[in-house]
Amino acid sequence: MSTVHLFDVAPLRPPFGGEVPTQALVIVDDERVTVVDAGFPAAVFADPSMIGFEARFLRLPDRPDSALVNRLASIGVGPDQVGDIVLTHLHSEHAAGVCDFPEATVHVSATELAVATGSSLRARVSYRTRFFDHGPRWSPHDGDLDWLGVPGCTEVLDGIVLVPLPGHTAGHCGVAVRLDDGTWLLHTGDASYADPRSGTPAAFPLGFYERFTAADRAAQRHTLATLARLAARDDVHLMSSHRIPMRLPLTLRPPVKEHDR
Repeated sequence: MSTVHLFDVAPLRPPFGGEVPTQALVIVDDERVTVVDAGFPAAVFADPSMIGFEARFLRLPDRPDSALVNRLASIGVGPDQVGDIVLTHLHSEHAAGVCDFPEATVHVSATELAVATGSSLRARVSYRTRFFDHGPRWSPHDGDLDWLGVPGCTEVLDGIVLVPLPGHTAGHCGVAVRLDDGTWLLHTGDASYADPRSGTPAAFPLGFYERFTAADRAAQRHTLATLARLAARDDVHLMSSHRIPMRLPLTLRPPVKEHDR
């Protein structure tokens, strides 16, 4: 039995874009606490200059309660209780917060980790590796599992699957979480901000950002086709990092059985 919490862990205010959330999942069950994406650490809300030039267009609000470590505190979870963090990719608003959880195992695509920690111009522009100076307990993955027709996946933990969805970055992944009713919640990260069922593109500036920042547009097109196919299934629920849901925070609890009422 598990409870899945959805939190905004890096509210962004891009020019002409209103406020855009960065959504993380916190999965709490009887044995472990697992996080999908880590947002910004608490220190960044106090000093946004830590993320370099990005601070000028991400324009973080002064909202330190949004840091994952503080979101967890609101549900009674301490940082030392987080055993695993599973990352969609290593851009700062998704991954910088791992520095608040030095004891957690950090699961990520092996390709993504290699690119982010490399010396290429894209790596220097796109990633803020200062947040990894503490030496995260990396667990890089390059899987061979087929998950619902998607090859190269890895079941990093029981019921949690790292799903390759490249394009936005070379090693970008989704993270699929099996819910207690047997269906899957797929956090698609920044794979796409469009509506996966209708194909309706995201409004400006997210739609522009999706096209402009793609590391591999051919891979991105293939990923969009994969998302459209998965969205048509009744047993898969898709969510993206920055597409606004009906309400935040959101909590998915196990259904109450008749004899428990």
